[in-house]
Amino acid sequence: MRNLVDRPWMGREHWVVGLILLSMLAIGAGDACAEGAYNGLPVYHSGTSGMLSESDLLVGTPGTTESIASGLFNPAAFSMHGSGGVFLSWQDLVALRDNPKNWLGILSMENLAFAVERFQLLDGEGRWSHLDEYTMALSWGDRRASQGLAYSWKRGGCGLIERHKRLTVGSIRRWDWLSIGTAGLFDLEAKNHLVQADLGLRPLGPRLTLFADAVYRYEDEFEDVTFGYGVEVWPLSGLSLSGKFRDDGDYSVKLELGFGRDRLSGRMHLDKDSEHVATTYAVETGRKLPALGHGLFGQDSRYPELSLKGPTVYRTYEWFDDRRRLLPLLATINHWANDPTVGGIVLNVSGMRMNPALLWEVREQLAGFRAKGKTITVYFDRVWIGSYMLASVADEIWMDPAGGLEFVGMTLGRTYMTNMLAKLGLGFDELRFFTYKSALEGFSRTSMSEADREQISTMLNDWVDAFAGLIGESRGLSRSDIERIMNEKAVLIAHEAQEAGLVDSIGTFEQVKERAKDVAPRASTDTRMTKLDGVSSDPVWGSLAWGEPPRIAVLYGIGVCSMEEGIKGPQLAKTIKEAADNPDVKAIVFRADSPGGDALPSDLVSREMKASSKKKPVIVTQGMVAGSGGYWISMYGDSILASPFTVTGSIGVIGGHLWNKTLGAKLGLDYDYVKVGDHSDLYRGFMIPFMGVSIPHRPLTTEERGRFKELFFDLYDDFVAKVAEGRGMEPEEIDKVGQGRIWSGTRGLDIGLVDEIGGLWEGIRIAKGEAGLEPDARVRITEGPSLGKFEFPSFGLPFMSVASKLGLVDGDDSDQPLLADGPYALDLENSMLLRVLGPDVVRELSAEDRLYLESLLQAPGQPLLLTEPYQLPGE
Repeated sequence: MRNLVDRPWMGREHWVVGLILLSMLAIGAGDACAEGAYNGLPVYHSGTSGMLSESDLLVGTPGTTESIASGLFNPAAFSMHGSGGVFLSWQDLVALRDNPKNWLGILSMENLAFAVERFQLLDGEGRWSHLDEYTMALSWGDRRASQGLAYSWKRGGCGLIERHKRLTVGSIRRWDWLSIGTAGLFDLEAKNHLVQADLGLRPLGPRLTLFADAVYRYEDEFEDVTFGYGVEVWPLSGLSLSGKFRDDGDYSVKLELGFGRDRLSGRMHLDKDSEHVATTYAVETGRKLPALGHGLFGQDSRYPELSLKGPTVYRTYEWFDDRRRLLPLLATINHWANDPTVGGIVLNVSGMRMNPALLWEVREQLAGFRAKGKTITVYFDRVWIGSYMLASVADEIWMDPAGGLEFVGMTLGRTYMTNMLAKLGLGFDELRFFTYKSALEGFSRTSMSEADREQISTMLNDWVDAFAGLIGESRGLSRSDIERIMNEKAVLIAHEAQEAGLVDSIGTFEQVKERAKDVAPRASTDTRMTKLDGVSSDPVWGSLAWGEPPRIAVLYGIGVCSMEEGIKGPQLAKTIKEAADNPDVKAIVFRADSPGGDALPSDLVSREMKASSKKKPVIVTQGMVAGSGGYWISMYGDSILASPFTVTGSIGVIGGHLWNKTLGAKLGLDYDYVKVGDHSDLYRGFMIPFMGVSIPHRPLTTEERGRFKELFFDLYDDFVAKVAEGRGMEPEEIDKVGQGRIWSGTRGLDIGLVDEIGGLWEGIRIAKGEAGLEPDARVRITEGPSLGKFEFPSFGLPFMSVASKLGLVDGDDSDQPLLADGPYALDLENSMLLRVLGPDVVRELSAEDRLYLESLLQAPGQPLLLTEPYQLPGE
């Protein structure tokens, strides 16, 4: 599992700044001392007493303070904070000669941290002596319990500054109102050791923390126990005050100002006589904490920009993958909706690549944002009607003077490849026994069947109704107005779009940003929106809460139903079981976006979904495609949500047999054999040299076709029975809406295949309620299974394709893998399709056609749970 929705990772700029600062501290730490430079000055050293005074920079105690600097004294704090960060401080030591400054820099990556601390003094002849101390820390755990280990070593000093190698170990345990921390510092060169224990209490919540600690010191046979106690309060958002007192009379006070991820603080340290000992100044960035302006100052003063250019996917690789993910996008909109300093969003939808279901889902989230009394200003240059549907949620729409609006309605179609297969010398037997199960007719026909035309027409009309309803409601246009623009204009330039009432203003993006604060809310409200309340905790003070919150696991079944690709059935089933067995996970939200495929991985996932629903709430949300095998993995959800543009249903079974017709003759390959068993040669044929691809040498016999029909009907009956069980319906009811027929999400709701029209965020909100959690309760949202660390590159195939050998296409032995996480994503690195047709032909096929041909080659004649491969718009 990975990725909190609101995971407070720093931006790249923060990492760069942190590395630069640490490099500046680490470079030039040479020793400028000369022999005999002491001249009677005392040696400045840091044994246990020195470390005790240095810990005063926290003005707290390591187990309770929110600063990553606490990890220097208890390394368990690094992972306890749940985020990386950068900390830089400098300290004026007024008690030492000429007020030298000590510097500290920390770079934390949550589980791994590095620190550089510089001590400096003037010798008797006015020359500086430097000592740099380095600390490397390892930390593990979560915000409930964590442990850590750190090692420190030095460079420089020349005797004026004494510093020893040391080992620090620590642990922290937190509950909602209680924190307990322990740490031990062990000097590796002398008998100077320190053991510290601390306690924190929050009797009134995160805005008030009471803390106390006890430090046992052993230094060259000197033993002592020092007690400290103090308080930290947040009187206002972004403003914290702390004070700590020790029983030896010393005390410290701190004032900190927060600006979200960035914080500035000043800390003053005084001795028992109230003499000023030192002042520490610090800058920190990383974890997001309450910021100045939340709830008091700067109301509605920010208008953040959001660009949706490029693709939006469900998951990304952990490294080197900058694509936008859906759930963090929804979370960002939700966060801004609940941020009182945000007055609106400036949205750029130019170059956006989303299918209609994702466009609708993001639009619903933005409508929920508007319902919070905030404005949306949209800019675009060139968009199609689906992107415009999203843009229409705005209070004010701007179009670039040179832009264009493609307002042409909707078309769904597919490529028919019968003649192409014939040219390649391949025959195809379609195993179709259910009226609407047309998934493979593109390989057996040259045009659309009447049953297919019927179901596509119905679904397209549903989609256009949804488009027109949302656009018309927002822009004050009737259905006839929208149809007139579609049929008479189709493509509109800027002034035409403005005259038609589709845009409000014409201008550049810079003009849009300048105008955003003056935009007035449009008069009409949105009847369709995502309810943004009930998922996130207190947007201001929730980030300060202690302990590990309950989890909601968001799991993805994306792509073809296969054992090793797409949903990766065994891996996904294991992840579902782990989430169901994890007591910290209170509910599962399952996103299905799959056109189906193999029955076995579909059933592996379905079994675990059924078992999990008996342990905790399981909510299913369907993406663009959740048909056939994609519906199989959905059917045991306690609730199934879909968008109006979801392709759902397709309850049926299909299959096909691809065989050698004249391909062998074209390649000069013959095949001969001896068999035992009438059907043992069914899938056998010549092997294409150097490619590892075998093509069956003959078509199906009448007897074999009849046997496949029996098997397909058995699987269909099983499919229908399981859907009926999952949906609480009778098998006869399911068969009436089955027979392979696809339905829009809207029709799916009417016929009982879907429970509610909604998206992923709504699914999380429902899951939280079904788990018995309060609407404002803190939750941690995790995602899985992971795609992995990074995409392995494709190094190409070491041979020429069959198609290029035949002269059908130009030779090319390279291929680019599909970096995608959508319903039709297919890894072509080890593709049989690529080997047979060649990269040039494969590149010209749609993603849908690639997947279906690959499925046929991988499972000839086998029953498949595949949804029709329509070329979906918007990707």
